[in-house]
Amino acid sequence: MQPVPSAAQQPFDPPLGELIADYEQSLRADRHSMRTIDWYLAFLREFCSFAQRPSESASLRHLSTPIVRRWLVALESRPIPPAPSSLAGRVRTLRAFAAWVQREYDLEQHPLRRLKTPRVPRTIIHSLRDADVGALLAAARQGSLGDRDAALITFILDTGVRVSEVAGLRMGDVDFENAVCRVVGKGSKERRVPVGRRARRELRRYLAQRRRPPPDAPLFMAEHGEPLTRWGIQKIVRRVAQRAGLQTRCSPHILRHTFARAFLTNGGDVFSLQRILGHSPASLDITQRYVELLDEDLREVHRRASPMDQWRSG
Repeated sequence: MQPVPSAAQQPFDPPLGELIADYEQSLRADRHSMRTIDWYLAFLREFCSFAQRPSESASLRHLSTPIVRRWLVALESRPIPPAPSSLAGRVRTLRAFAAWVQREYDLEQHPLRRLKTPRVPRTIIHSLRDADVGALLAAARQGSLGDRDAALITFILDTGVRVSEVAGLRMGDVDFENAVCRVVGKGSKERRVPVGRRARRELRRYLAQRRRPPPDAPLFMAEHGEPLTRWGIQKIVRRVAQRAGLQTRCSPHILRHTFARAFLTNGGDVFSLQRILGHSPASLDITQRYVELLDEDLREVHRRASPMDQWRSG
């Protein structure tokens, strides 16, 4: 009869579900946003479900490069596979989780040290053209809540703030006198975003109907007085775009891209854009992608000013 290994001899192999639960508490303690935490947990639980078998639950030993690769192959084999950016996000999430496990339990090696993040093809970021923006703003006025919708869409187009940031704005965040707005972005980081004259005018027109709301009241309200959620804001933008008859995709994120293109086209610089959008200094490459939005504008300028096309011989 073989002797039973002592606790000291048994390999460290806790259930993966328990580690994920502990990781969630660590993320909360570090004050990550609930949206970020939910995003991480969804990917981790999805992997945990893939790794476990009917006869055994997934444990730390299943957090290995070969099993993660099989998971990625299975995801890509779905009838509708995740986008490359979504696959890369899953890998980054698992690597961050594995790094936390290594630090938390003093493991000798990172469990996923050999796992590489899949490449994400660079694509041109879509944005609205000037005619689409004009149609969108005109259509925003036509609804029963036209003043609110016009203020909301104008504000996003003028500031480039994320939809989650708009949903979190309060009355006291807008400083009309100094033409800035306090925005709480990713990682609970605050920044000051400039607000232009037209956007401030639309906000005042909308807020004139609100009868002096207190500073902690939501800036944008739903029809029955509850705060607008990011899902509600997305629905408003889609509804207004349909009313405007736009033949192209339109969402709050595309409005953010449209702001970036217009900001650069009108003479803004990449470093100022980086600060306004809330990108970290280490993510200049992400901000630089917005410069690619100008490609179509440059082609149009060249079409009008091509030296050889404008040249007249003799």
